[in-house]
Amino acid sequence: MTGKMAIPKTPCPVHGLVPWAGGTWPIAWRGPHAVLAWVYTIHAKAPDRGLEIHWNVSQADIVRAMEERARFRPGQFVQLGPMAQRRILARKWSFERGLFHYMVEGSRPGRSWSIAEDELMQRIQGAET
Repeated sequence: MTGKMAIPKTPCPVHGLVPWAGGTWPIAWRGPHAVLAWVYTIHAKAPDRGLEIHWNVSQADIVRAMEERARFRPGQFVQLGPMAQRRILARKWSFERGLFHYMVEGSRPGRSWSIAEDELMQRIQGAET
C-alpha cells in the first residue's frame, strides 16, 4: 500500500464537489493564500439543517477528507468474482461526481480500466452473493 495522498499544486475547481462536514458539498469560492497555497469556502446544506458555510478550508484539509472518504487504496486487491481478484492501480477524485474513480488492473498486462467508486462497490457486492 502507498502512503497518503499528495497535495496537488493545481487548485480544486469552484463548484467542484468535495467531501466535507459529513457530506459531499460544492466549493463556493477559492482564493490564493501565502502559506496554504489555496483556501476554500464550502457550502454545506443538509436537508434537515440550514446552510453551513465553512471558511478558509485549506487544500490540505480537503485532501485529508478525500483520503478519509476513500474506500480503496492503490495496491489493494478487490474481489470482483469467485476467481477474479484485481489490484487497484491508482485513484483520482472526480469533482463532477464527488467520489473517486479507480484504475483497476485488467486480466492481462496493459488492460487496466477505470471505474467509479459506487460502481466498483456494486461489482464487489455482486461478487459476494
